[in-house]
Amino acid sequence: MTPRIPKNYIVQIDNFHLGEFIYYWNYYKQPCSLLLQKPNTEGLTAIKLVVDSDEAASFLL
Repeated sequence: MTPRIPKNYIVQIDNFHLGEFIYYWNYYKQPCSLLLQKPNTEGLTAIKLVVDSDEAASFLL
């Protein structure tokens, strides 16, 4: 794992695609920490990610 300065990101994702996101996060061996939160917009989920490695940055892209 290549270290980098940690950056925080917030991603909004449709609830319909949330399962796919979790699947890929596990598939790539959980490359970053994440926190799921319910946003004010109905039908969406907010995901807070901490990107602190090149692997985590690749996963986010």
